[in-house]
Amino acid sequence: MMKFFTSRIFPFQNSALIFLLVPVIFSGCKSTQKQPGGSSAKHISVQEDFMYQYSIIDALMAGVFDGDLNMSQLKKKGNFGIGTFNKVDGELLMDQGRVYKISYDGSVKEVPDSDSTSAAFVKFFKADTIIHLKGNLTYEAVQEQLAKILNPNGIYALRIAGNFTTMTTRAARPAKPPYTSLPDHLKVNQAVFNLTNTKGICDGFLLPPYLARTNVPGFHLHYLADDRKAGGHIFSFTTSSVTVEVDIAKGFTIENNTNNEFRNVNLKPDRGAELRKIE
Repeated sequence: MMKFFTSRIFPFQNSALIFLLVPVIFSGCKSTQKQPGGSSAKHISVQEDFMYQYSIIDALMAGVFDGDLNMSQLKKKGNFGIGTFNKVDGELLMDQGRVYKISYDGSVKEVPDSDSTSAAFVKFFKADTIIHLKGNLTYEAVQEQLAKILNPNGIYALRIAGNFTTMTTRAARPAKPPYTSLPDHLKVNQAVFNLTNTKGICDGFLLPPYLARTNVPGFHLHYLADDRKAGGHIFSFTTSSVTVEVDIAKGFTIENNTNNEFRNVNLKPDRGAELRKIE
């Protein structure tokens, strides 16, 4: 069954409104424009409306597992996002200014401001558009539909809420020096969680191909259950409906990892193929 809807998109390249008429093949789909001044609205300054990242994905891939940025400093850069912790000790998810660690043993806890990260990607989140998808949805199907709606050159923070029939995630075991590459570490040091009938949020980003080697191109999301008992880096899910809040960034800023490991790592190799295998 073919459905049509209109969605207002604010591309970061231009402040003009563009109205898109997009065909969507699902049992139901609609999009609404979130208006400023609502109960959850927050004024976002021009300076804040950028994605900020500490370190780059190729450094993490190459084994730069320690950094000097703590959570107190990270929270000054955004209230929403994803990443990891020093020693790649679990998965990081920030939502509404609170930072959670999903550990290798499956536990979830809110971390103190003194904890540090080796790589993190955050933003001050305020939805520009809300999209509702219904049907026999998989993670891949949701990605396909959002990719049809959103500009391929845009930078998007995504907050996806739903009741998930299945959800498959992972979390990494903390590494011990001397560090190997991330793919080599994950071969024997990641736990995979197969969750069922779980309700929660998927936070993360949809990034364009031109950010490859600095960040993860395409979709990169982490999951946090509403009961704070499960989560992790998302591999797959199934659901009957999701609500997708879309925050469109005006651009991005990168702060290099300030740890000595970053200065000494070889960043010449293209690790794109390795990244696709572990994502």
